[in-house]
Amino acid sequence: MSDHRFGELWAVQLGDREDTRLIVSGDFYHTLYGDNVLTAHVEPADMATTLTAFVVDIGNGQAAMIDRISTVAAARLKGKVGDLNDSQLQAVRGMIATIFGITV
Repeated sequence: MSDHRFGELWAVQLGDREDTRLIVSGDFYHTLYGDNVLTAHVEPADMATTLTAFVVDIGNGQAAMIDRISTVAAARLKGKVGDLNDSQLQAVRGMIATIFGITV
């Protein structure tokens, strides 16, 4: 299993393409489903902000959409490509709490 943590950006292999995703799994989810990871989709920032208000700018013209989450097998994580800074992490935690009524 990949050594991934909440708030890290990872390259994810999805079929014949590789996407960047933000890890949003919490400890509870890891305990139950250790072979899967919850990830937020990353899109160009202008598109992401058009689609939802729950976005975090991750730089390079991209943003993670915190309400667009999917499960990815941990084996598909190919390599860490970045981390969120403290203010971004706080923003993600706040959005997750608002959307799903849970804390991470």
